[in-house]
Amino acid sequence: MDQFAIGVDIGGTRTKLGLVNIKTGEVLYEIVHATEKESEGPFLQQIYRSIHEFGMLLADAKASLDGIGFGIPGFVDEHGVVDTTYGFLRFMENYPLKSKIEADTGIACRLDNDARVVALGEALFGSGRNHSRVLALTLGTGLGVGFVVNGIFPDPLPFSHMSGHMSIGDKGERCYCGKTGCLEAQVSSAAIFNAKHLTRLASSGGALPDPQQVFTLARDGNPFAAEIVNGIIEALQKGIHNFINIYAPDIIVIGGGMSRSLKEHIKELNQINYLSPYRNYTCEVRISDLQEQAGILGAAALFSNRNNSNSNNEKD
Repeated sequence: MDQFAIGVDIGGTRTKLGLVNIKTGEVLYEIVHATEKESEGPFLQQIYRSIHEFGMLLADAKASLDGIGFGIPGFVDEHGVVDTTYGFLRFMENYPLKSKIEADTGIACRLDNDARVVALGEALFGSGRNHSRVLALTLGTGLGVGFVVNGIFPDPLPFSHMSGHMSIGDKGERCYCGKTGCLEAQVSSAAIFNAKHLTRLASSGGALPDPQQVFTLARDGNPFAAEIVNGIIEALQKGIHNFINIYAPDIIVIGGGMSRSLKEHIKELNQINYLSPYRNYTCEVRISDLQEQAGILGAAALFSNRNNSNSNNEKD
């Protein structure tokens, strides 16, 4: 029997909502709008309009909705309260999103960290679906880290969602987390769009608006772009090896806006030159096939039968 839920993935510039058949892993219909960061009212209005639109589609199909799941860029507690988004969504501090949605709509609501729901989407419907231990790295404006074991989160709460802020050296730009040498600052778009790199690229005739073009310039022989790309690959290799020794994943799936630029470097990222967790350990690194739909699918999959143990998943 088909099972339907709405998945909401709140991104740095866009919020993506999808009507998902959880049984098949199919996004049946998708709505995208600019992420509202300043005010609660417009944010909720966008969500409620989308719920209404999805509801009409289900009514036409004589189907029912199990609920709405959110991927939140921050920490969510066991009651479905957003503890903090570190200033990303300015109105969403100690914010009872679950209870607001349920009170206003009568629809069950579940929340989790955005990187964790991406990992859940990859584990259930993407490259990780035939693997037990799935680690997902989301590279964009930041670095999201999510880990799933046998289709569920090993911890009920996203305690390790900041693990992308591990230090891998003492060089590079100072990260907003306060550390220098932070992995996130060296592998996300921040590694490209800092003043030093932009100035050097401009001096070589390559002032660029997006990371993909930096990778293209590097491939075409631009020495400054090549230095940037080599630095990103080296830092990402170190980060991957650290994550291997922490999580021992069977597969690491890399998604997010930066991941498209990494496809030609996938062989380098699969070269494990450090100590492994145990003898004969193997781990595959892959670029996500789901890409932007991973977060939508994972947020909707908070309503899958195997993800019902978290108290945040229980309707009050």
